[in-house]
Amino acid sequence: MTWLVVSRRLLRLLVLMAVAVVTLPPAARADVTVVAICTTSAGSSPCTTSWYTTDVTLSFQLSGQFSDPEDCGNVTISSDTAGYPYRCTVLPTGSQVPTGIAGTIKRDATPPTVNSIALARGPDANGWYNHAVAATVTGSDVTSGIASCSAANYSGPDSSSASLQGTCTDNAGNVSAPVSVSFKYDATAPSVTPSPSRSPDANGWYNHQVDVAFKGSDSTSGIAGCTSASYSGPDNGSASVSGSCTDQAGNTGTASFALEYDATPPTVTGATADRPPDANGFYTHTVTITFAGSDATSGIASCDVIPYDKPDSASSKVTGVCHDNAGNTSVPSSFAFKYDSTPPKLDALVADEASGQISLTWKASADVARIVVTRRAGSGKPTTVYSGKRISGYTDRTVRAGARYSYVVVAEDAAGNEATASTTTRQLTLLYSPRQDARVRGSVMLRWRPVPHATYYNVQLWLGGVKLLSSWPSAAKLRVPTAWTYLGRSYRLRPGRYTWYVWPGRGSKSRHRFGPLLGSSSFRVVG
Repeated sequence: MTWLVVSRRLLRLLVLMAVAVVTLPPAARADVTVVAICTTSAGSSPCTTSWYTTDVTLSFQLSGQFSDPEDCGNVTISSDTAGYPYRCTVLPTGSQVPTGIAGTIKRDATPPTVNSIALARGPDANGWYNHAVAATVTGSDVTSGIASCSAANYSGPDSSSASLQGTCTDNAGNVSAPVSVSFKYDATAPSVTPSPSRSPDANGWYNHQVDVAFKGSDSTSGIAGCTSASYSGPDNGSASVSGSCTDQAGNTGTASFALEYDATPPTVTGATADRPPDANGFYTHTVTITFAGSDATSGIASCDVIPYDKPDSASSKVTGVCHDNAGNTSVPSSFAFKYDSTPPKLDALVADEASGQISLTWKASADVARIVVTRRAGSGKPTTVYSGKRISGYTDRTVRAGARYSYVVVAEDAAGNEATASTTTRQLTLLYSPRQDARVRGSVMLRWRPVPHATYYNVQLWLGGVKLLSSWPSAAKLRVPTAWTYLGRSYRLRPGRYTWYVWPGRGSKSRHRFGPLLGSSSFRVVG
């Protein structure tokens, strides 16, 4: 075996070549320790691989038993360097193999340089920005290199000379001086005010198209333009017109103009008189017609109220309208009614006494629709003896002998207007039912006026000169049956004209004390 003899110096050189690449750990041997110490203005501590940004003084801490320290002196690093190499070796006592430490010191005390700063996007409108914008920053660093560059986002306040600052930071932590970029910024929408072209038509309401211009103001970039609008329907009590203004920065503000709009006329829903007709649907004196209406939007403001007192007509008419609160007027509507304030004519009233009855005749105008005849016996209460359609005469067959009668004839037209005539007369007969020449069927009830102090009456019934019945009732009435027996013969009420007579009796019937004939009357039996 051939041994290569290596000198001690050569062996150390080989070891140092090895540790020049890798930092040896302190204490290569348990009895020897070598530590690199870096001292800065902040103090002393074992050196690291991080970047130093101030002057660094390098020294070594040696402990243990060793000899031949080499390159272990102090050194100050005051210039920027990407890696200042250092080494310190010793030979432990009793060993032929050196040990120590080696490494590099990185120093960068120079801030980086900002090469450029630019906004991340173009303006929004007319050279203005109207929402948040960021800046892009680039930089350079000779020694440690750029770690990052940045600038804060800008979101206000509004300004025509806004600016963003950007910086760069190198890998040693040095920060560049800030660099600014200027721009115009306005993120606030302009204020907008509506301006209608005219005032409302009535009571705050519009009833035809209204134009609205919108005006704006902007304290930063200024107004670029505003819109206009108009409103012409639909009807709405809470309508609105919207518009906007845009500033130079592209911000848009909006506003609304509230209005009440009603272009539709109201509707007349009806008309009513202030009272019912006076008679038979006719008015005979002034009547007031009130119109009523409806309006779906602005509501009714007023409707016509019209008094009427002429001319007379069965087809009278008044025409009225309604107005809504927006100033619209309805289509005219008519209310028809009958009006007559002129009474009819009644004259030439004559009373004739004959055959136990009183006949009245008169002349009445053609517009008479109804005749009412009232009679008063003596000072008694008046009673109505006829009420009905227009006639030119009346025969009263219900009078009694010796009584004085007053008659009042009232002629009414269709409207209830009246004309009156009166007369007084005297009558003899007291027989009143059935009336003279009445037509009857079946049994007949004969009636007459009671006579003071009469205790009974004698009633006789005749037909064609033949007495068919004689009876003595105690009351002032007698029913003639449809069949009866008189003086041994049987009779029936067959068709024909019968006459009946009445005498009053006083005292007992056996004394046959009769007063004068009260009267006679006739009736006709029909089949």
